[in-house]
Order: sequence, then structure tokens, then C-alpha cells
Amino acid sequence: MKIAGNIGFLLPVLMSHPGSSSQRSTSFSIPFSSSPPDPAGSHFKEKSAARSLVETDKTFLDSLADINTNVLHHLLHHNTVDQKWHSQMTQLLMLNEKFHALWDQTGEMCKTLKRLIQQDKPVSLQDIYIISNKTGVQEVYIQYFSSFTNFLVVEGFDYLSKKTSCYFKKNKVNLNKFLTNSQKAENSVSVSLYRILHERIREQVNQYTLILTRLYETTHKTASSEVIRDALKGFVDLQMYINQVLDEASGTNALWKSLERKVTDVLRIPERRLREESRNIPISVSPGRSGHDRILLFDDVFVLLQGSDIHCYDLTSLWIEFTTEENPSRRSLKVTSPEELFTLSAKEPQHEAVWQWKLNQAIRQCLAGKRDFPLWGKGVNGRSPSSPPISRFSAYTFKNEGRFKNAVYEGHWNKGVPHGKGTLRWDDERNYTGDFRDGKEHGFGVCVVPRKETEGYDCYKCHWKDGRMHGYGICEYSNNTVYRGYFKDNLRHGFGILEGCRTDSKPLRYVGHWENDKKTGYGVWESIDSGESYRGMWLEDQRHGHGIVVTQSGLCYKGIFNSDKLTGKGILLSEDNSLYEGEFTEDLMLKGKGKLTFPNGFTIEGVFSNTFGNGLQASGILKTVGHEETAESVAQLQMGLHGLPVEKRWTGIYEPFVEYLQAGSTEESDESFLGFHIETGRTMRKTPNNNNGAGIIAETHTEVTTEYLFCNREPEEFSVSTDFIENLKKQPDYILLQQYLEKSFQSSKHPLGKILQTQALVFQATYSGMGANKHLLTMAQEEVKYHAKKLLEIIRDEMNCYTLVLPLILPKFYPELSMLYMLYHEQGDALYWQGIVHLGLLSDAKLLEFLDVQKHLWPLKDLQLTANQRYSQVKDQCFHSAIECFQKISTTADPRDKIDTLFRTFEEIEKTVSWVLDREYKLPMDDLLPLLIYVVSRARIQHLGAELHLIRDMMDPCGIGGIYDFLLTALESCYQHIQKEDIRQARFPD
Repeated sequence: MKIAGNIGFLLPVLMSHPGSSSQRSTSFSIPFSSSPPDPAGSHFKEKSAARSLVETDKTFLDSLADINTNVLHHLLHHNTVDQKWHSQMTQLLMLNEKFHALWDQTGEMCKTLKRLIQQDKPVSLQDIYIISNKTGVQEVYIQYFSSFTNFLVVEGFDYLSKKTSCYFKKNKVNLNKFLTNSQKAENSVSVSLYRILHERIREQVNQYTLILTRLYETTHKTASSEVIRDALKGFVDLQMYINQVLDEASGTNALWKSLERKVTDVLRIPERRLREESRNIPISVSPGRSGHDRILLFDDVFVLLQGSDIHCYDLTSLWIEFTTEENPSRRSLKVTSPEELFTLSAKEPQHEAVWQWKLNQAIRQCLAGKRDFPLWGKGVNGRSPSSPPISRFSAYTFKNEGRFKNAVYEGHWNKGVPHGKGTLRWDDERNYTGDFRDGKEHGFGVCVVPRKETEGYDCYKCHWKDGRMHGYGICEYSNNTVYRGYFKDNLRHGFGILEGCRTDSKPLRYVGHWENDKKTGYGVWESIDSGESYRGMWLEDQRHGHGIVVTQSGLCYKGIFNSDKLTGKGILLSEDNSLYEGEFTEDLMLKGKGKLTFPNGFTIEGVFSNTFGNGLQASGILKTVGHEETAESVAQLQMGLHGLPVEKRWTGIYEPFVEYLQAGSTEESDESFLGFHIETGRTMRKTPNNNNGAGIIAETHTEVTTEYLFCNREPEEFSVSTDFIENLKKQPDYILLQQYLEKSFQSSKHPLGKILQTQALVFQATYSGMGANKHLLTMAQEEVKYHAKKLLEIIRDEMNCYTLVLPLILPKFYPELSMLYMLYHEQGDALYWQGIVHLGLLSDAKLLEFLDVQKHLWPLKDLQLTANQRYSQVKDQCFHSAIECFQKISTTADPRDKIDTLFRTFEEIEKTVSWVLDREYKLPMDDLLPLLIYVVSRARIQHLGAELHLIRDMMDPCGIGGIYDFLLTALESCYQHIQKEDIRQARFPD
């Protein structure tokens, strides 16, 4: 037979596996030639091929039916329950299943094609199933021979011989009909069954190859020849595959018989095949380790045998490479596993090369979860198979002593160590899922630790560094407390928040600094149960140093604590401005010498005992001289001005940011500092520099899945350039700089947004709830300004924080800060509101008259009155635009906006007056003040005193003087005027 030469590169010469047995029935092979197709076969077209295929399959189906009836049926009939042979029985049933699958598929395809031929319809290549369904036909044969060789490996034919030899000796006709005369005499029952159950099936593959070869010859150089050639190559590969798996199974079976029974029982499983062994190609473990009798390479494990001792290494967790570490003049094979490192050496370099190739190919196929097809042929598209990847995914159970002992790791590896994403599970129910680097937890990870004492679990969702928690994270403890903050060396360290469940019997919250897992430094502690809070210094979980205690009743204690106890002298301030200065007991009782100042300024100086309030006992001297000045100074007294300087309070907020900048703003440092986990990579780009200086504004097109650790946040897009600080410092355009900062402060993914978010969270925890005490206003005000200055130092320290940073961040602090201002100025605002209520009872004309507004400035000339109305009764009809403008002063947090609102109010008043006078008119101070009082009284701003003082305290000091300062002073005068007793008492002239 001849075949066109141009398919020679597709059909490799059939070779048996090295060391394979040559005593097999001959398989079909294709001789290659460059001669043109034989003209005699030119009529062997599709229909002729289809007829040949049907006839071949019909004969094959008859053979399968005979084998099933005369052999398999009896084998299954004699398959009795015997636990000793359980594996063999299981594999026999599997073999029977695959046999019938092959039989059924062949029958169905043959029946369909036969019907088509009988109907005398045209036959195309699509109808010839060994072409159109090449993969499906191959797969059913592959599965059958996999099951057949599994049965061979577990000594299934020896088992059948013992179970059925008596039957087949009595019924020789059932076997002899499938064997030639020469085979009948020389074969045992086991050999006969071995040949019967595979040779006829293998021969059918040869027949398919023959049909395709003849069809290709007759269609050479036609449009359909490529399709036929591809099918032909597939069946030639199938021939090679069958030969190889049979040789491989025979070699594996021989190995099992050569080993001790104990070793065989441990190692033998039906699917396992021997790839190579040291008795075939000599190789040994390098000196320094005890010698081994045998080295075995299977398709899933690498085995070192020493007597009955077995050392197994899963191929998915082995790395093979040449090395000269032991002998610089001679290469050897270095074998790396997760817990061991050894070398293999051979006398012949080519032996090492063969072992290296076979080891790597076995590892590659094991990782892929499938064998090559054919087993020892070339790779995809004729290329040599690739080496196994250095970085890979696999599972391994650690056995040696150490931190990972008895832990199962499943995840990514790199040269024998966990590297990438993975999961560690210990037998005591501990587990870690997350990132690894160089064999250690590194990056983001979640660790769960069981706690027997609470029958619960501690869950750490943190960032890790070199196997330890480091950076931002969350720990949900089994006792229902939660820590959100920073870690170092597995301990809480830096800034963090510890909060108990509000349903607990004694719920608590601590916001502050930690060192070596203990509260150390400045922090705020709050007992939700007792309603008591402490803000001050800590040392190893105890109050130590300057501190302030605020009770639920509004009392403020200030003093120096030592080992959690107040010592020496201290200060107590009550909500009604009572002040005690003197000695306290450890539990905050007044005891000893002291001085008590009452809200009216009277003082008692002497000896005190018992708690403040009801039951307080005092023995001393009462003083009433100078009580007014004393009362005023006490009312203005603020806590925390000494002993707790603002620059020493929240250093832990800024330390992670400095560490982040020093780390170079890498993705790893981003995750650790920002407190969320980026699953996918991010892509950043900068807009090109242009004339308007917009180069610093970067955009990020990022698809990320984030697990937020700090708080619940919506996914958002924003860009963080690795050198964004330098870009900010160089930005010449103030407007663009301000726009960038505004956007960054609003983004929880930007470092500046994260640090602002932390500042705001701390501020809220410190000054809301029990912390909302008027005696803490100055502390709060200092902190807001300090945060603005610190942010400015980061961005552009030469600029003005009151104009660049403070207006952008103040809204984050405004709710708590404004509440403190309202509490502090509650008394003054109450007097002011009394005046507003009484002024509101007056008509517009009476109010203008009472305020001594000149009548020619009254905007009443165009009022349209009804028959029952008089000018003296009209209310809320004057200076509408100015009133509406002034009412907006409470709708913004920015002091600049508030002052701007005041300026626009002034403009609206002048516009109205100019309209009344029909000419442009500039109001002098004497005219402005009464008109402004009118507008303020009608605008009804409820907490105007708080607004005024917030503006004055938070405005730019450089803005003092000029028109804005003039208007603010005028507004303060209005506020004071409305508080006058005559107005509050409604003493208006008739």
C-alpha cells in the first residue's frame, strides 16, 4: 500500500514504549511514499468508504456480541462477593460498562450510516462518523482501554483465572472460538482472556485506519483531503496510544509482582502507572541521605523505597531542575518539595537527562489532570511538550514539625513554597485564606481561630507581612467584640477601634492607640452601660497620665491617672458651670482639700467629702466678693488645654500614612493602608501635561472586586498616582489643585480620603454621644484645625490651610462640632431666642420704628393693602430678598461661605434701600445696624450665637479686618442687641 508523501509529517513512525514487549498481535501501520495515488483506487470515494465502514463495523459488532455472550456474561456470572478481591470485582464491572458503551456507540453509528446507504442517498464526509465524529470515537476507545489496563494492573486476569478456570476448562469452546490453533494450546485462561478482551477491539482501530488511508489516497489534493488527513492522523495516534497504555500497564503489573506485598498494597491503585524506575535507567539519591533500594516514577507520585519504608511525593508539588551546587563540574537533578530538598545523580549524564525529561512531563500531565495523546508522542501541533510551570496550583499536607504541621495547603506555589492565593487548614479547625509570598502569609488574608472557652471563633480579616498580621485589618472576636485598626507582628499596634456588641451586659468602645496588643497612648474609652467615658493617656491597658472623665450626667473630671486610678488634685466641671478644684479619691469622689465655685461665682474653700451633687459635705469658707468675674471665667473654662496637647493626641492616624508614603505607594501598601482588598490589578494613566497644568489629575479605569474593611462603601472610580504627593507639590494652578483635593477627600480609595475618613470617624467617636459636652469644645476645635494643618503639611505646607484644606474637610466634622458650639452657647442663644420671639410679635412698621430705622428707608411704598389692612399691621413684607439670603447661613459648614452669605445679605439690604430711594445708596453704620437687626429677627436663625462663634473661631486669621470682619462685627452687635433685657421682656413703646 502506498500513501501520498505530504502526510508523512503528520504520521510518525509507530514505536513501542521503551522496554515494551514485542509479543503482541501485529497492529496496522502506514508505509509512507512520495508516489502519487494508485489509479486503481480512484473510485474508492465517500460511498465506497461508507460501505466498507458499515461492513467492518457489522463484523466487529458480531464479534462484540460473541465476546459478551460467551465470555463477559460468564465472567460476571462467576463474580462472587469476596472482600479480598473487591478491587478486581469493581474494575471488572467498570470494564463491562465501558465494553457496552463501545458496543452501543458503534451499533448506533453503523445503523445510521447503513440506513443512509440503503436509501441510496449521497454520502458525504459528514456522514462518515470516523471523520465527522473522530473525537467521540477516539474517546470511547480511550475509555475502554483505560478501564482494560486498570483491570490488568490490579491483577484482574489472575483473579479471573482463579474464579473461572474450572468453567472455561469444561467449556473450552467459549474461549477457543476467539483464538487461533497455535494460541489455544499455549495460552492459559488468564492470557486467553487478556487477548480476547482487547485484541479484536484494537484490530478495529486498525481497520478504521485502513479505510481512511484508502479514502485519502483517492481524494489526495482535493478540498476534502485535509479533513480526511486529520481524521487519519487521529486514528494513527490512537493506535500508538493503545500500544503505549498496554505496554505501560504490563510494566506496572510486573512492578507490583516484583515488590513486597506490603509495599504493593500501599502503592497500588487501578489508575496508577509506572513511568520509570531506577532498575531500568539507573539513578540514585545523592550522598548525605540514607540509600534507597529503588526509585519509582509513577504518573501521580514519585517514590523512594528503602526496604518496606516508602517515601511518596505528590508530583503536583515537586519541582525538578539541573544544579551544580554539590559538584560544580557535574550537573545533578535537584528535587524540591514543600518540606524536603534532595538531588538525584547518575553515572551517565544521559540517564539524568531522561529522568529529568520524564519527571517534568509526568508533573506537567499531572497538573493538567490528563495524559498526553499519544502518551509519548509530540506535543500540540507537533511541538515538543512544555515543561511544567514553576508557579502552579496544587494541594499539600504538611507533616514536619513547624507552624504548618498537619495543615493542608491548597493554592498557588512557586518552587516548593506557597506563593500567591491559597488556603491553609489545620486539624484544630484553624484556617487561613488569602495571599502568600515565599511560603508565608503576606498580603490580604482571612484567618479563623477557634476558641474553646467561648465555643466560637476569632476571625481576622487583615493584611499580613512575612507570616504576621501587619497593617490594617478587622478582628471579630468570639466574645462579640470587634477590632478595626492596625496590627504589627500579630498584635494590635497603632491606631485602632475596639467595640463591644451593644447587646452585651457591659458594652464598651475604645478609640485610640495600641502598643503590643495593649491600650497605650492617647485614646477614648466609653462604657455604654455606665454612661461614662474617658479621653486621655493610657499605658498597658490602664489609664495613666493626663485624662478627662465625662459622665452621663455631664460632669467632667480632669486629672492625672496612675495605674487606672485618679491621683492627687484634679478639676471637676458640671453642666451648670459649677467648678471643683481639689483632691479626689480613686473612684472620683471628692475627698480632701478643695475649692468649689458655684455658677453665680460664690466659692467655698475647705474640706470636702462624698460625691458631687446631692449629699456633698463641705467644711470651709464661703466667699462672695468678685463673684461676677469668677462666674464668667468659670463659664468659659475648657478641658484639655493643658496636659493633652493636640499634637500628641492622634499621632497613630498619621503614622500609617507616613509608612505608606515611604513604601512607595505600591499596590501592596495601598491595600494595607487603605483597608480594602483589590482582587484584580489596576491600570493607571495620567492625562498628558498641557497648558492649564492639569497633568496631576489622573484617571483610573479599574475593574476591582473589593472587600472593604473600614466601613461599608460603594465601589467608585478614582486614580492614585504613585507619586501623587510630588505632583500636588508641583501643581501651579490653585483651582486645579483644589479640584483634585476635593475629589480625593471624597474618595475612600484615595490615601487622602482614607486619612480624612479616619479623622472624621475618630472625631465622631470622641465628641458625639457622651462626648458631646460643652467643656470639650476647645479640644474639638483644636483637633479640626490640627487635622487641616497636618494635611496641608502633606500637600503644600507653604499654603494657607484655612483657604485650601479646612473648607474641604470641615463638612466631615461639622455635625459634631456644631453641636458642641450649640451646647456651649446654649444660654446665650436662649436669651437671643427670647428676643427673637418677642420681636416677631411686632408688625413691620412697629419693628422698624422700634429699631429707629429712618422712615424714608422703609420699603412700604408699593405695598398693596386690602380694605381692612393698615401699614401698621403688615408683617414679614419687608427686605424679603435679604432675609432669604441670610437664612442660608446655616446651610453650609464653610466659614467662608457663611461670611459670603452675610456679605450678600448686606448687598440685598442696600439694593432694597436703593430701590426705595430710587438711587444708589451706601449704607453708613448707623443705618446698617438697625436694618440688619430687622433682617436677623425676621430670618429666625435659631442658634445664631453658635454660628457666629464657629465662624469667628474657624475663619482665616488673615481675614480679620476689611469688609468681612466689619460685617461679622455688625452681626455680633445685632446678636447682642437682641439679647437685651428690654427686648426679652417685650418692653416696647406704645
